[in-house]
Amino acid sequence: MANGASIQLLELGNFCSSTRRLKERSPDLSRPRPRPRRQPGERFRAHPATLTMVSRSVSPGGALLRASRMFSMPAPLPPPAAEAAQATFKSHSDTATSAYPTHQVITTLSHARKEGDWGLKRPLPLRSTTKSSTPMLRIKGIDTIEQITDYASGADHGLTLLKFQELGLPISTPSSFSSSRHRTDAATRSVFEDDIDRTAIAAKDRAKLVDQRWRFSGPWLAGMSPGDFKKYLAERVRPRRAAFRMFLKAKIARDLNETARLKALDNAETEYDKVTVDSILEDDVTEYLRNVRNQNAVLYQLVGEFLDLAPLKQPTELTTEQMLHPPQHTYSTHDTNNPYAEHGPPKTHPSAGLSYIRTGAYMDNHPLYGPQKEHKPVEARVLRPRSQQSYSSAKLGVAGFVTETSEGDNAHNQKSGKSPLRHFDPDLKNGAKVYVQPETASVNSDGKLRIVLKDSVDAEAELVARELIGDGEGIFGQQRKEVEVVSQSTIRKSYSTKLSQGAQDYGLNSEN
Repeated sequence: MANGASIQLLELGNFCSSTRRLKERSPDLSRPRPRPRRQPGERFRAHPATLTMVSRSVSPGGALLRASRMFSMPAPLPPPAAEAAQATFKSHSDTATSAYPTHQVITTLSHARKEGDWGLKRPLPLRSTTKSSTPMLRIKGIDTIEQITDYASGADHGLTLLKFQELGLPISTPSSFSSSRHRTDAATRSVFEDDIDRTAIAAKDRAKLVDQRWRFSGPWLAGMSPGDFKKYLAERVRPRRAAFRMFLKAKIARDLNETARLKALDNAETEYDKVTVDSILEDDVTEYLRNVRNQNAVLYQLVGEFLDLAPLKQPTELTTEQMLHPPQHTYSTHDTNNPYAEHGPPKTHPSAGLSYIRTGAYMDNHPLYGPQKEHKPVEARVLRPRSQQSYSSAKLGVAGFVTETSEGDNAHNQKSGKSPLRHFDPDLKNGAKVYVQPETASVNSDGKLRIVLKDSVDAEAELVARELIGDGEGIFGQQRKEVEVVSQSTIRKSYSTKLSQGAQDYGLNSEN
């Protein structure tokens, strides 16, 4: 018994001593721990557990919410050249709508707009964003130096886009005429056709597909000013002289190999000596340049292929000075069928994002008369009647764009009657309006939309369009019925349940 008690006391003493040593080794968490000193030049090293906690602080849901916010906006486009030139004059207006939008226009849902949430870094003021019936904003800066969001109304271009999409017009390639009042009988092509909408082209196939492209890395020389052309030569062309000579060596080697192949083919031979690029000397390149210097078409084709220049259209008419004093050297380019060779390629996609309809070969379905032969005419505002002195066409406003009537003997240029296209009536309420039929639309190299109208509007189609909006008589001559104004109490009484008051309400009669 004594031996057992002594053993238990010995074990208890060993446990207490081990606990005492453990307490001496463990630090006191209640006391401030001294901060370790770093040696000069030593960087701070975080504990691996700390790094793990930081990496796990962002959950997948939080990362998704962060990615959904618009932390960046696309870079604004440069303003139109005409507006930039007029910015120094007093006639420039800050409130005028530009030819094309330069900043991204955003919108939001109705419930989010009430909270000022537009998906930006900070909420926008409710006083200036909730009272507008067109919730469209143009963001000029998400976070400026003043730590504010610079924004303005973007309803001008936003509503213009919606109005143009109501026309249902496909965007086609530009015609060979610069003015919208001229017509062309050539069939228009959509900008989304496979033979003209090409962007992913290999470098070796660019020269072959020059007539089927709208994007070029080089400029359009006909649209450059003398100052811009000199700057382009000094900064882009002259530093690439060595690369151009290497390009000519490859061209000379291909020509020599093609000549040798044809010669061997004529002699019924299968093998011939192939020329490599390394075997072409600098003297051969210099002699080749001397030979093609007087061949303007060949020289322009070589330079255009090397610099990837946009094609140029040959001039079809000579000026009076050129006919009286013909130049000694004629500069000509190879003939091209590119639709953008006359006025230059577009800055963006030829559709400009206005419409993605590939063709206008569809039929409008009227709710009463069924499929229609012609598309629905639209009402255009007469901005300026036709002038008899200057023989200028009338200016019309169609879906927010200014267009002109076509010239020639058509319905728009008839002298019979008092047409609003020929006479200005200042007493007419809301201005003069006429029905027109848009036919084609295209975007030129300046970013301006060009709408071509038909020569005349079908009378039956115009009558159907008027009847659909309740303007004028019906298509069969019936008068438009006046809408009877019914009060709210009358409507409530007609739909209310009548209370039963006797046997007669159930169809029972005292005589039966």
